[in-house]
Amino acid sequence: MLSRMIHRFWQDERAAIAMETAIITPVLAWCYISSFVFFDAFRTYASSVKATYAIADVISRQTNTLRTRDVDGYSSLLENMVRNDGGVRLRVSQIYYDATTDSHCVEWSDATNGEAVLFTANLVDMGELLPTMVHAERLILVQSFIPYRPAFNTGLAPITFTNFTFTRPRYAGQIRFETQNTC
Repeated sequence: MLSRMIHRFWQDERAAIAMETAIITPVLAWCYISSFVFFDAFRTYASSVKATYAIADVISRQTNTLRTRDVDGYSSLLENMVRNDGGVRLRVSQIYYDATTDSHCVEWSDATNGEAVLFTANLVDMGELLPTMVHAERLILVQSFIPYRPAFNTGLAPITFTNFTFTRPRYAGQIRFETQNTC
């Protein structure tokens, strides 16, 4: 009797579609939301790279003395370009290379939103990232730090996208800054 009831229960397929739907719907919803989150994170990263290159290019074409308020303006522009609602940090520095001593020097650096300025001592940690330079060459280093917080909790943790871009001054040998250091 019991075995016949179990056999009949196993053969009954009247609620199979409803059960399959109840099981698979949460999985499909998670996959859809996860794909949205990962696509949005990739979009934010890609736009942060492009925006950092654009800011670096604008600064490299500068012919007037660069000021702190200009760097603050570039930070606001970067924030709008990546469509971020706050927390975007930007650091702009000019690096000089002396081939006689084979050393790099930070001539000036400015940062926004609590980011630390770059000092010559910090360049030792960046040694492998620095490009090959000729004697007395100057490069503009633009670093951006864009925080990303996923809209939904699907396993992707909050992250800060860090971009590191070098460019040479276009129209002059160097970009002047309001508080220029000497190397």
